[in-house]
Amino acid sequence: IAPKEVSDEQVFRDACQRCHDLKYENKYALSNRVNLAAYMGSNPPDLSMMIRSKGDDYLHKFINDTQKMLPGTSMPRVGLNKASEDKVVAYMEKAGDAKKAERESLGINAMIYFLIFGIFGWLWKRKVWSDLH
Repeated sequence: IAPKEVSDEQVFRDACQRCHDLKYENKYALSNRVNLAAYMGSNPPDLSMMIRSKGDDYLHKFINDTQKMLPGTSMPRVGLNKASEDKVVAYMEKAGDAKKAERESLGINAMIYFLIFGIFGWLWKRKVWSDLH
């Protein structure tokens, strides 16, 4: 029997949700916040926007090498393998940047619009200035 595939959300819950919130998905830290703040020195940050503010490359480096990336942090080394790390980052991207594909496709559409608008502007300028020469 093949092992059951673990979802991105499940890996995030097991690895990160013990301490961190993901408010965009209505997921909150599983630990007692008062005890967690007392142990860590402060409450760990919400990870909802971390993918957009830091990027996936930074998160891949940070997850398993926290002390090197942020010296003195209270976050322990998580110890995820590459597949689990990819699942955590994928879930954070889905939750924190759900409109990324829409945003990226809008950019090319805006460029096409301005190109067409520029051509019409150039043609209009030629028509107006042709009468003056």
